[in-house]
Amino acid sequence: MDRLIGREREMKELDRCLKSNQSEFVIVYGRRRVGKTFLVDEFFHSTYDFSYVGGHNVSPKKQLRDFAKAIKKYARLPKQPRFADWSEAFDALAELMESLPSDRKKVIFIDEMPWIDTPQSDFVEEFETFWNGWGARRRDIMLIASGSATSWMIDKIIENQGGLHCRVTCNLYLRPFTLNEAEQYLQMR
Repeated sequence: MDRLIGREREMKELDRCLKSNQSEFVIVYGRRRVGKTFLVDEFFHSTYDFSYVGGHNVSPKKQLRDFAKAIKKYARLPKQPRFADWSEAFDALAELMESLPSDRKKVIFIDEMPWIDTPQSDFVEEFETFWNGWGARRRDIMLIASGSATSWMIDKIIENQGGLHCRVTCNLYLRPFTLNEAEQYLQMR
């Protein structure tokens, strides 16, 4: 964490969520290049139980293939699974998390979530089912969703009037550095 400048409030919130006795749904959003992924990577030392980064302008098929590749990596599977849709992909993620030790919080990081939600992908609907039907009912999951498309994060997740209504347990909006933080950053570099 020596490389992090500022972000004390955000780190306290991440720590609180990690130590809580319930599952946590954390949203990290803000404009591009403000340090969202860097904050999460530094806080968790890039050590996750599962991590996936959505691809920009990528077809739903390719998103699912890339998600399957991440499942293969984290589950240490000999062969990459194939998913017909996001329902199957989230079932595999739940299965992976259930195979891990039950005595600690499992950290899932989905970065650039807005890029995953392409037309006809049903991503948000299946994510709602995954979180409501599985994640929120547990006590050992910390799901962090991040994205630069602030309006998408607000409309589809934070202010969701469907299955994700009031499901976000920690809302972290990252602002650009203050002048003092920018000076610290430049001196560090």
